[in-house]
Amino acid sequence: MGLAYEILGPVRVYRDGRTLRLPAGRPTAALVTLLLHAGSAVPVERLCQELWGAHPPASAVANLRSHVSQLRHLLTSPGEPVRLRAECGGYLLRVEPGELDAAEFERLADEGQAARAHGAADLAAARCEQALALWSPTEPPPAYGPITAATFDRLRERRAEVRETYAQARLDLGDPGSSALTGLLRRHVAEYPLRESAWSLLMRVQHRAGDRAAALQTYRAACRALAGELGVPPGPELTTLYRTVRRGEGPPDRTALRVPGRSPRGPQPVRLAPVPHELPCAALPFVGRRAELTRLTTGLTRAGRRPMTLSVYGMAGAGKSALALRAAAETVDAFPDGQLHLDLGGSVAGARLPPLQVADRVLRSLDPSAGPATSLAEARARVRSLLFDRRVLLVLDNATDPAQVEELLPVRGGCALVVTSRTPVLDVAGRIRLEPLPQEDGLALLRATVGDRQVDEEPEAAVAVVTLCEGLPLALRTAARRLAEGSHWSMARLARLLRDERFRLAETGLRPRLTASYQLLGSAAPVFRLLGRTRPGPVTADQAAALTGVPREEAARALDRLVAAQLAEPVGRGRFLLGELVRLYAAELAAAEATVT
Repeated sequence: MGLAYEILGPVRVYRDGRTLRLPAGRPTAALVTLLLHAGSAVPVERLCQELWGAHPPASAVANLRSHVSQLRHLLTSPGEPVRLRAECGGYLLRVEPGELDAAEFERLADEGQAARAHGAADLAAARCEQALALWSPTEPPPAYGPITAATFDRLRERRAEVRETYAQARLDLGDPGSSALTGLLRRHVAEYPLRESAWSLLMRVQHRAGDRAAALQTYRAACRALAGELGVPPGPELTTLYRTVRRGEGPPDRTALRVPGRSPRGPQPVRLAPVPHELPCAALPFVGRRAELTRLTTGLTRAGRRPMTLSVYGMAGAGKSALALRAAAETVDAFPDGQLHLDLGGSVAGARLPPLQVADRVLRSLDPSAGPATSLAEARARVRSLLFDRRVLLVLDNATDPAQVEELLPVRGGCALVVTSRTPVLDVAGRIRLEPLPQEDGLALLRATVGDRQVDEEPEAAVAVVTLCEGLPLALRTAARRLAEGSHWSMARLARLLRDERFRLAETGLRPRLTASYQLLGSAAPVFRLLGRTRPGPVTADQAAALTGVPREEAARALDRLVAAQLAEPVGRGRFLLGELVRLYAAELAAAEATVT
């Protein structure tokens, strides 16, 4: 008996071609979340966050268990292995190859883009057309939680790339500017008006069809869209194409893709890739960190004939990204050939970007018209070629392992790489461990967030808020949002709320970030959960072994893993301390595990 799942549009499930009736609302949202993480256990906590938001009700876990029971009954037939089961403090859904439309879309998209990279335009067009056909004209329903929403955003972005690969393959095959291709690209630019590559393709198709006026009109529409939304003029590719159309020259062929081991077909025009400027403008106040900022900016400005690599690591919520971006902004003039910024997904559980996707994203930032690489080694090599002897700054945020950031810099040139991570993923001299803010800087951050008056009127409560948030910038900013809800909130009331262990973790916004750290623990995870049942204070390997029932050496290794994941701190020889916020998170995991089992 076969199941089929459709989530690239209205959510539907089929068994042997027969539509199954899905329970409406949150059970369906739970199914979509599990499908997007098929084959991996999704923690109960994350499912509750996806279904009920940052503040789930007390009944959330019980309701989730009921939803899962409904889905398990729906998806499992007599005599068939259970599809949906409890595992590792969460739930795992088994999905067979070919059953999920989103997975099939990714497979066909990979094959289509790889085919075009190897010059097989006919296969590329066929695979991309099959991939696009999996999407319903009706968009997927709004996602309940941030991880699901981010995954659908990534799938939509991939769909845009596949459309353009399909159009390029059709042009490679000699499409004369057909109405079908023109219509597809018109809908595409309407949906993605800020993609210069989309406007360029539409202009090329119109020019090839001999409709010079329409191509010029498309260029003017592109200028209005880019200026209105981004305040920038069109890039070199669109500008060059516009001049070609105005001069009335023959329809231009897209620059042939340079693939290792292949010769370009025909004479190749010089193509100037736009200089990327991807650093975001800081929207939040930045205080303190003067010594760390000086180390970073000094290291960045020393990048010379050999590239420079710097690393910032520390526990969740310590402000690593803010520090890296502040240093990048202060040294932007030292990197005239471009500045790149990419979130590698390590701050949210399940959002990690694979190394090939990282390298391909960097490649496309440096050369937007570059085709996808067929392997990680090829992608890295092409990145190094583009960076050779240039001064480009790369800020790779929230890394989880060395493979995401290795082998991107060339042997020569003034490039610099800044990596932020929970654990020290790179063994480099320029490595900075970011500690929580001292009390003075924590109070300064409160002032910058809510104003001087509330801090000055209730100084003792303000100190308590900084202490209860453990000096973590993310926790302070999140908790301080309460004070913006109205005059009925005071600093004293916020301090009282944070003192209540039932609410403290939710009010600091750290739970999703700690989940990402927790998933790095591997075999040490059970020890961590059980440590949530201990009283506040240092713990030794002997105490951990007695509490968990594992051998002492295994408990000692688990504590080392907690330190590496920034979930525990050594406080003397053989003694380790879990911060209160971390301990509360471990206690929640232990309670959730007991509920599931």
